[in-house]
Amino acid sequence: MQYAVVLQPGQIWTPTGRGSPSRVVVDVLRDGVLYRDPGEGPGSPPSRVSQGGFRQWVRQAKARLQGIDPEAGRKASPSAELGKRIRILRKIAGLSQQQLADGLGLSRSAIAFWETGREGGAQKHLAELARILGVDAEALLTGMADEKIEAVLSPDEHDLVMLYRRLDPVRKINAQKWIERQTRIAAGAGRPGGAG
Repeated sequence: MQYAVVLQPGQIWTPTGRGSPSRVVVDVLRDGVLYRDPGEGPGSPPSRVSQGGFRQWVRQAKARLQGIDPEAGRKASPSAELGKRIRILRKIAGLSQQQLADGLGLSRSAIAFWETGREGGAQKHLAELARILGVDAEALLTGMADEKIEAVLSPDEHDLVMLYRRLDPVRKINAQKWIERQTRIAAGAGRPGGAG
């Protein structure tokens, strides 16, 4: 018997067999599903698969909907999520609300309105917002950038990357700034007349 699988954040899908772990739906995006193993906890980074791929797993594993995970289901409204991304990306770009407003030809209060997650027409300014903030429009909408970077890491570099991934976006920015300062200090120490 075929049935439609409607995916929503917070759902817990458990396979009938023992070979595969359960999956908690963290978020449903236009182009995919973010999910995690319930044992990993809400702070662990989610895995990503297409919606079709997730539904195929449900059918193949004969998974059943077991309930809703209250932690995974706690998701802010789309406008609140967009507002949070606008604020973070504006700070990364080093812009004040007024500077961003001037670039868009709007008032500063309009930017403040968006950043607090209230509906206010941010959608019709997405292309220009993305351009000013220096990101792809998809990254602005979903918070995800599809860019694969291959690198060979030493063990200590790997540890740093794993620690960095645990940080929230604002702390990631602070970590990047600290590393940049340390790099400048180190470069100055190596020059004649530099600190050292």
